[in-house]
Amino acid sequence: MGLQLARAEPRKTSVLATFVLIILCDETFAFSGDGCDWVGSGLREDASREVQPIYLRCALGYVEWNYPRGALRVVLRHGTSGKEFRGCLRTDKHFNGAQIYVEGPRKLHLLYSKTDGKHPDLLRCFTSFHGQVALYVEAEPVNNTLHKEVASFRYDLQPVSNEALLNDLDECRPCTEEEILTYYCTSSFVIQGTISSLQNQDAFLWSALTVQVAKVYRDCESPVVSTSKDVNTETVGKREAVLYRLIKCGTKHGVGDFIFMGRRMLGYPILHCAPKLPEWQKVRRKALLEGTNQCQLD
Repeated sequence: MGLQLARAEPRKTSVLATFVLIILCDETFAFSGDGCDWVGSGLREDASREVQPIYLRCALGYVEWNYPRGALRVVLRHGTSGKEFRGCLRTDKHFNGAQIYVEGPRKLHLLYSKTDGKHPDLLRCFTSFHGQVALYVEAEPVNNTLHKEVASFRYDLQPVSNEALLNDLDECRPCTEEEILTYYCTSSFVIQGTISSLQNQDAFLWSALTVQVAKVYRDCESPVVSTSKDVNTETVGKREAVLYRLIKCGTKHGVGDFIFMGRRMLGYPILHCAPKLPEWQKVRRKALLEGTNQCQLD
C-alpha cells in the first residue's frame, strides 16, 4: 500500500512543589482563555513567585513570554471538542530565559532546555491526556533584571483517535483508501513524483525525502516545490521538493511514481500519505464510480 513510510527526570523538588501550587492556584489567578496566541511579560513585582495559568483552544498558535519570571502553565486543547491529539512545538531561534516541561500524570517531564544537547530546531512533541496538554514554562534565575529575554514558541495540534494515541507506530502505517481520498482533498500539498534520495537525519528524528516532481496537484500556503534554474543559460531546470517523515517509520527508497500528500507543520513539510501512482489511480476510479469522492479528483 504505497511507500512504507526517556522520559526526562523532574528538575528539582521545588519544581514539583510549584506544580502542586499550580493546581491550587488554577482558579484564582487571572488567565487568558480560548485564544490561539498569548503574549505577556514577567515584569511585575510579584511575578517571580507566581504561576500564571494560560488557556489556548486552537490547532495552531504562538506563545511569547517577555522577561520570563516565575512560571506559566499553558493548557492546550484542540478547540472545544475534547478530542485527543498529538502536538509539537518549535522554539523560536532566540528562545531564552526558560525551560519547558510537559505535565505527566504524576510528575513533570523536561521537553525543552537550551542545554539538553538536542538540536535547537528539533520539534518537541507530546500527546494529550483527557483531551488536553499542560506545558509548564519555568523561568530561569535572573542575573540582570534589565536584560530582555524572550521565551517564545509555536505549537501545532492534530486530532487523533484514542486507538491511534495508544499505538506509537500509528503514524507509520499505510493510509487506507478513505484516508487517501481525505488527504488528497485536505492536504496543503499533493504532488506526483519519484524519490531521488532519502537521508535519515538523526538529530531531527526524521527521514528527508528528496522528490523529483512530475506533476503538482496542489501546493498552497507555503509552497514545497522549488524549481532550479541555470544562472548561465536562464533555462528552467527540474522541480523538486524535500519532504519529511518520522525516522522511526523506517521509510525505504521506493521506486516508481508516487502521489505525495501532506502539510506543513511548524515550517516543515510533513508527509502523511504516499500511495504509488497505480494505487492512486485505482482509488480515484473507484471513488468516481461510486460517488464517494470528497472533492474534485483531477
